[in-house]
Amino acid sequence: MKKIVLLALMVLPLLAGAQTKIKETAVPRSVLLALEKTYDSYKVRTWYQAPGQYIAELVIDGQNGRAYFTAGGDWQYSTFPVKVEECPTMMNTYFVNNYPGYRIKGIEYVEEMNGDNYYRMIIIKKGIAENDCEMVFDTRGKLMKSNAPDPEAVKRDYYTHNNPDADDDKVSEKTGTENSRDRRRPAPKVDEPKVEQFAPSAKIAEQFDKAYGKRVKWGPDWVLRNDEYAVAYFTNSQKVEMEAVYSITSELPIMTGKTLPKERYNSTIKKFIDEKFNGESYKIVKMVVYEYNSKYRDPVDNKKPKPYTYVVISQRVRGVGKKFTRMEFDSSGKFTGLIAQPLDERDVQ
Repeated sequence: MKKIVLLALMVLPLLAGAQTKIKETAVPRSVLLALEKTYDSYKVRTWYQAPGQYIAELVIDGQNGRAYFTAGGDWQYSTFPVKVEECPTMMNTYFVNNYPGYRIKGIEYVEEMNGDNYYRMIIIKKGIAENDCEMVFDTRGKLMKSNAPDPEAVKRDYYTHNNPDADDDKVSEKTGTENSRDRRRPAPKVDEPKVEQFAPSAKIAEQFDKAYGKRVKWGPDWVLRNDEYAVAYFTNSQKVEMEAVYSITSELPIMTGKTLPKERYNSTIKKFIDEKFNGESYKIVKMVVYEYNSKYRDPVDNKKPKPYTYVVISQRVRGVGKKFTRMEFDSSGKFTGLIAQPLDERDVQ
């Protein structure tokens, strides 16, 4: 059997198109023979037909994937969706360092008939009606090709958007930090009208008051997160920092976040972070456990998602200042991915 060099878990397929589900009896014998020739051990779950192409959704050695064949029976390539933590560190680091304001839509490992194997990462800028971008990395995690925007332009745009009052003349081209000799007396500020803060819909505000109103000691401070969620930051009567997250579209509660005190940090997560930073100096700025509302169901499998943990880590970097690393972990404390930027304007900046 052709060797597959990673342990892959199924995520949402990256490739979509005009595909029709068909029975195996409708698949040409040449395609079935090509599949047998390509892989010794497999289990086909579903067959699909696309223009000039047959697609087998299958399981190989416990790995979910798809194999693509021409109508004439030639194997073209196979794809195996993977998680962020299963990818080379160099690949993940490249994304985090160069595409702030973007999120990873999906990653897949690709095997081609010519023997070329590589990772394909699909990223998208956060916001409404943004286009997907594709980056291809070799098996070591080195970028091979990309149609994503220039990283330097992305970082400049992100910096400008998040620092509207910054003076470009104060930023060193070499280090990206302010030079003491370039400091100048700030120009007088123009008296501008105050921008109205985000406010949730009446229905969302009513639901928040009903669920938490009597237990709120401070807040709520409402913010818009990723143009999708209305988030109420507040402190309850036990002085615990909380977040209540609501869907903008449905106006229904999605989940609640609870910021953990230092003494309640998850030991499994702390151990992972210690091993990941391998002796480097760091500080856990915050650890938030998100639990989904009892009535919320995942739109894909109609099941209630399990809780997960969001962690922000800070480090001091000479010449730069503080550097933040953002991670997510599942309910068991297993690392599930990196996040490139703050969740919203109230998150650690």
